[in-house]
Amino acid sequence: MTAGTRRVLLFTIATTFVQLTSAQRPGAQQSEQITIKEPGIYELSGLFKQADTVVLVKVVAGDTESYRCAVYKAEVLKSFKGAKAGETVYFGPYVGQRLGWDYILFLRNTPAAIPPEVPGSAFGAIRYAEVFNEGYSSMETSYECIFGGKDIAQQCDYGVRVCTDYIKLPKGTKTSPPLAEETPFGCRWVRKAPFIEMLEVLRDSRR
Repeated sequence: MTAGTRRVLLFTIATTFVQLTSAQRPGAQQSEQITIKEPGIYELSGLFKQADTVVLVKVVAGDTESYRCAVYKAEVLKSFKGAKAGETVYFGPYVGQRLGWDYILFLRNTPAAIPPEVPGSAFGAIRYAEVFNEGYSSMETSYECIFGGKDIAQQCDYGVRVCTDYIKLPKGTKTSPPLAEETPFGCRWVRKAPFIEMLEVLRDSRR
């Protein structure tokens, strides 16, 4: 077989392969849009900026039947943005918030009040705000004995559960477990007092 014949044969094989591949991929010339629904990664300051309301609350009631999503009623204990202490806020849509527990919430307002879908709902039509970033902008607070230290007094403290794989805290913030250790959902505990101070700094920087 001459060199010229070999080149013709190779060209024919290559052309046939391209045609077959194109036939197996209809619309391959068209661009495809892929929607990624995974949570985003935010710096704490960025999360604060994206939220309309940032508050420490106590959850006092919840309703998973009367609305198109789970709705919780909470009393604002401390506000960092968009509300006042003592106000009532309604939020959702994720289930699992514990009644009587405290949470730090980063919320986005919805454009209009939402009515109940079940007559006689205790909340009625409400102004409702959403926990966003796949639920990671809701942070449980509780008393935990998981912090470093030689004795119980050092190991036990009020903490905030922050999913630090998605919410990046300022450099040097101590977490339990440490950032190098893998945890369920990428969540770790930080002491509540210094976390509150971070939010106060972000609040004061807006003034």
